[in-house]
Amino acid sequence: MKSAWFKIIESPTAVHFWYSSVLLSSIFLIACNQDSSQSTPSKPNTEMAALLKLHHSNIDPLKVDYHLNTQRAEAIKNNIKNARNEREKFALEAQYAYELFLGGKTEEAIISLETLRSQFEDMNMPPAQTYNLRQLLGLAYFRLGEQQNCIKNTSPNSCIIPIRDDGIYNVRNASETAISIFSLMLLERPDDPETKWLLNIAYMTLGEYPDQVPEAWLIEPESFEKDSPIEAFENLKLQSGLGQRGLAGGVCLEDFNNDGLLDIFTSSWGIDDQLKYFINDGKGSFTDASSQTGLEGITGGLNMIHADYNNDGYPDILILRGAWYGSEGTIPNSLLKNNGDGSFTDVTKESGLLSFYPTQTACWADFNNDGWIDLFIGNETTQGAVFPCELYLNNEGHFTNVIAGSGLENIRGLIKGVCAGDIDNDGLADIYISMVGSPNSLFKNMSNAQSPSEIKFKDVTKASSVTDPIASFPCWMWDYNHDGWNDIFVAPFNNMQYRAAEALSDYFSGENPESCHIIIYQNLGNGGFQKLTADEISEEPVFAMGGNYGDVDNNGYLDFYLGTGTPNYSALVPNKLFINNSAKGFTDASYSSRLSHVQKGHAIAIGDIDNDGDQDIFHVIGGAFEGDVYTDALFLNSLQPNDNFLTIILEGKQANRSAIGARITVDGKDKNGKTVKFYHTVSTGGSFGSSSLRQEIGLGPIVSDISIEITWPDSSLSKTTYTGIQKGSHIKIIQGEEKHQLLELKKIPLSQKSSS
Repeated sequence: MKSAWFKIIESPTAVHFWYSSVLLSSIFLIACNQDSSQSTPSKPNTEMAALLKLHHSNIDPLKVDYHLNTQRAEAIKNNIKNARNEREKFALEAQYAYELFLGGKTEEAIISLETLRSQFEDMNMPPAQTYNLRQLLGLAYFRLGEQQNCIKNTSPNSCIIPIRDDGIYNVRNASETAISIFSLMLLERPDDPETKWLLNIAYMTLGEYPDQVPEAWLIEPESFEKDSPIEAFENLKLQSGLGQRGLAGGVCLEDFNNDGLLDIFTSSWGIDDQLKYFINDGKGSFTDASSQTGLEGITGGLNMIHADYNNDGYPDILILRGAWYGSEGTIPNSLLKNNGDGSFTDVTKESGLLSFYPTQTACWADFNNDGWIDLFIGNETTQGAVFPCELYLNNEGHFTNVIAGSGLENIRGLIKGVCAGDIDNDGLADIYISMVGSPNSLFKNMSNAQSPSEIKFKDVTKASSVTDPIASFPCWMWDYNHDGWNDIFVAPFNNMQYRAAEALSDYFSGENPESCHIIIYQNLGNGGFQKLTADEISEEPVFAMGGNYGDVDNNGYLDFYLGTGTPNYSALVPNKLFINNSAKGFTDASYSSRLSHVQKGHAIAIGDIDNDGDQDIFHVIGGAFEGDVYTDALFLNSLQPNDNFLTIILEGKQANRSAIGARITVDGKDKNGKTVKFYHTVSTGGSFGSSSLRQEIGLGPIVSDISIEITWPDSSLSKTTYTGIQKGSHIKIIQGEEKHQLLELKKIPLSQKSSS
């Protein structure tokens, strides 16, 4: 039996948060007028800060589904006194309590819900509605336990399942009450998989799983014991100085000051949430340098991606805004120019990128190979709010929207992910688009290098057969099997059949929710793609928002990590790590790696943060509702030190300075003298989270005779080859130079294990 309350369902054009027809009836909407003509100060950052403040103030909280919950609660509270009858008053009071809960006012919400429960009993409400109310009350107590323990007294093991050690709650009352409520619900409906899942997690928080869980409702411990060669990552969110608390948001992992150390930029999508810039100090911690950036008042942003748009040698950042807000999401994005001195300037207007469409996804690529990075932005069209996508051609740092006539002008939908990559090895970047509620699309780049001002795309979706899943989110292009052809990854987000906890509980009970499976489309090299079977990836259901890939075990093949950021509070499902078994399938290593965090996972960046030769993971954690905050995490890789890697930094001359789109072929011999080849393309990775552009490549079986071939994304697709490469090297390759440079990258003592 599936609950009707606070369920996320998709229409063909949108995702909406629906309420129970009896408890949460219709309310009056309060319209707000927008006036974007008001004058703003002239300084670039001050001008954008004022523009953001104006557009944020004009959002009607009653017209959006996420965030702004306390504002909605107040508006609803004001309407209660005008209720026409007791039924309407009751519905408004229920909705008021619900918004308090979503807004993080959990104790106030519990008081209101307990009052409503007694009223339910007096009014002899239908059993279904009584059940829904109990479910919400149980969730509220469960969330209170999280706030009292995981958030106020967070530890490295907090909210990582199986919950153990210092992750077990010290403040127990809220979880105990949640267990009693969930148990009553299961007595009434023993087949409720979502409540069964929540009950098991609640027992975990008290250290009473599995022994105290009633046998009829027990999810067997073997469900969380996957065979994997990956050791547990070390959670350094507290020691590193990176324990930023916030909502869903973006991350850029990059060496922003060119000192050989990876720094971190983060955003949180709360409208008043300030961007954060953390500088790697090279001593085992990060310094919050946000106040030094000059970006005060540049707030919000559900996602961000970076590239060197002006070819000056310093990575710049694009902040994406307005997603999930529908017609209220006409909030400008921000292009932040890296000044090279620790400060950033908002150059959105001057660069030609100022627009007012809702989005959270975009991709950088040199679509015409003229040496300047172009930009595609996938905007969100929902019912009654139609917004076209944008395609910007870069002319020496200034952008022109050339979407008209490009072949991309008619794309409409709730776009959640876009990525660029070369699917047919013609040297041109193609585009894949992931949507919720509509088939996904693939567009082949038909541009002519001799006419760089004209960018043309052809829809090849039908011939390629890459439309699934219909409700999808993060996507990327990669060569997962190293056959020389870029494949496509796309992960499901949500659907009308299942909610996240419900699907996972059903899976552990022996069912197979096929609509929740990850999809990898293998490129056949002839214009077509073939789906990998579920047993080659994972039959376990996954609901992903964030995601990125890297080679965390240095076996030469690309792995991936997903953030399961489904918004509803019941979605306490693990974020997921999958290890590539040399293109012979993937192993779920989430539990053994201790990356199975159950708070809402969003942007993910993967890179060698401590310069020790293996890749670490930075994860922005936090939800969509105002009260669903959590602390971001830095997961340090515990791979034993070895020299089985290469770090490669490319600098384009005729190609774009970032070398985005460059193809790297690593060639070497294994211990038996057999030739092994690995293929990598320079990019920031997935569509929700932006990894470093320096390439960190595991060598797997390669032991000798290493060479590197670079195919540069310039007008002639020039190639250069470098030989005599040593394992464990950090190298820089500048286009046009015959020899590579050896770099000394300082190892950083981040691990608390090694220092203790």
